[in-house]
Amino acid sequence: MPYSAPSSPRSLRLLAVLAAGALAACASQAPSPTPAAPAGGAAAAGGPAAPLSNAGAAPGVATPKSGVARVAAPSEVRTRNAVFKLAGFDELPGWQQDDLRAGWGAFRNSCEALRKRDEWREICDASQRVPAADTAAMRGFFESRFSLLRILNTDASREGDITGYFEPLLDGQRQRSAVYDVPVLGVPRDLYTIDWSRVPKAQRRGVIAVRPDGNQLVVLPAPQAGSYAMDLRRFELDDRDRRLRVRLTGSGATARAEPYYTRGELEALNLPQDIGAPVLAWVADGLALYAMQVQGSGRIRLPDGSILRVQYAEQNGHPFKPLRVAAVKSTKVVTRGTGAAAEQPQEFVLEDDEAVADEAPVVTRGGKPVPAAPRSPSRASDSLVDQLLGGAKAPAAASAKAPARVTQGRLVSDPSYVFFKPVTDRPAAEGPQGALGVPLTAGRSVAVDPRVTPLGYPVFLSAPAPSGSAIQVQRLVFAQDTGGAIRGAVRADYFWGFGSEAGQNARSTKHRGQMWVLLPTAEAKRLSSSRIVTRGGAVASDVEPGQCLVADGDFCSEAD
Repeated sequence: MPYSAPSSPRSLRLLAVLAAGALAACASQAPSPTPAAPAGGAAAAGGPAAPLSNAGAAPGVATPKSGVARVAAPSEVRTRNAVFKLAGFDELPGWQQDDLRAGWGAFRNSCEALRKRDEWREICDASQRVPAADTAAMRGFFESRFSLLRILNTDASREGDITGYFEPLLDGQRQRSAVYDVPVLGVPRDLYTIDWSRVPKAQRRGVIAVRPDGNQLVVLPAPQAGSYAMDLRRFELDDRDRRLRVRLTGSGATARAEPYYTRGELEALNLPQDIGAPVLAWVADGLALYAMQVQGSGRIRLPDGSILRVQYAEQNGHPFKPLRVAAVKSTKVVTRGTGAAAEQPQEFVLEDDEAVADEAPVVTRGGKPVPAAPRSPSRASDSLVDQLLGGAKAPAAASAKAPARVTQGRLVSDPSYVFFKPVTDRPAAEGPQGALGVPLTAGRSVAVDPRVTPLGYPVFLSAPAPSGSAIQVQRLVFAQDTGGAIRGAVRADYFWGFGSEAGQNARSTKHRGQMWVLLPTAEAKRLSSSRIVTRGGAVASDVEPGQCLVADGDFCSEAD
């Protein structure tokens, strides 16, 4: 969810010295050449990624690092959200074994968004000259043009939560019916936004005057005819997503700009009429819609067999508080197209945490993973993912509505609500569009906190398989998406693709892992003379740590 705010000199100073220090890592000795990895095709962007084990891959060739001169700098730099330490590529577990060909397309996708920046233009141009089948050349490309920074939490710990997400399938139709009566909503016409960082600092905890300009609100120096009073004390001024979501009420002396409706308030309205929202499709189950909102995108299978793809368009501005879902009974799920026929989906209920803890570990995109007990043959399957894998078909008429009423009553405890937009002219094999504005690649795209990890940048992710799981995440990935609950330094949500296998892998991704970000050495050199608050070096007493590693003006900017 990009927002736009001006970059500040403070954030540029922060990146400058961090980058300068990173140049020191470029003078390290390259490892001895080893045989190149065998040829192999990359994973399809929208299809499921293979389980991430590199054990069978042959090591590749590492070429000498960049010839940029060593620059004296602190070895550690701190922002408000993370600590960054200089590292060498030889420290990366599995770096030599990773088949970088599978991620080269994802890197080229990042270039489509980043090449407008001076420090990225030469890198992206040079990448076009790298042989598409040469893993060793790709490895040398990254080692010669990037400096490696280990990401640490603010307490300097190395590990954080690594979760997974995927693109689900629901059944639906264009017209409302007695069964398909849950709307998949587009962005409401009565939803307005305002960037709180553009409000004068002295007024951010008081009442301001605003007026609408299209679907944005403009701050006024004083109340005037047609303006609305907006009490900012009623809003959370989040330094990550600075756009407040607002609705306008009243007129004249009673005109107010209020926080947009919560999920509970929306459910109490006559949707979609009361908010003027377009309906993209109708589905049979509010719980399945909720699950698609959690994932951020999905595909809806219509009665004629055609597929409507939808993706995140906007959110109601309230915090994401994921719920837990339990299965009433276990059912083997077959996605249409992968078996003779699709089975009817399960019925589901939402239960108290205590009642569900051992029976149905939730899969919520970005939520803290719930530890799962070992499976037994009779254990109910993970309900949220299983429902999505099978498609949200119409439940049996006799039992459809009673559980649905209970479900809707519980869903309102999560105040967040996602609105979608339709996706057209996208190949079925291509993944959904992430926050960076490029298609996600299964197995090579991750959602991150852009205050820590700049969007588009390469990230090395190392998350050994936890007990009871065969999935090992140890590879180069690309920060191309964000998520409502993806917050913190060592934090990533790993995109598995579309379909049954992707969903099963996403459900099993509950790892503790480590992360490194690759920063262009050209960017580091350009900013190396600036001052910054650091650890392990001179401290500029008049400068506070910024919040962004890279203040790009789109996804992370320093507030005044």
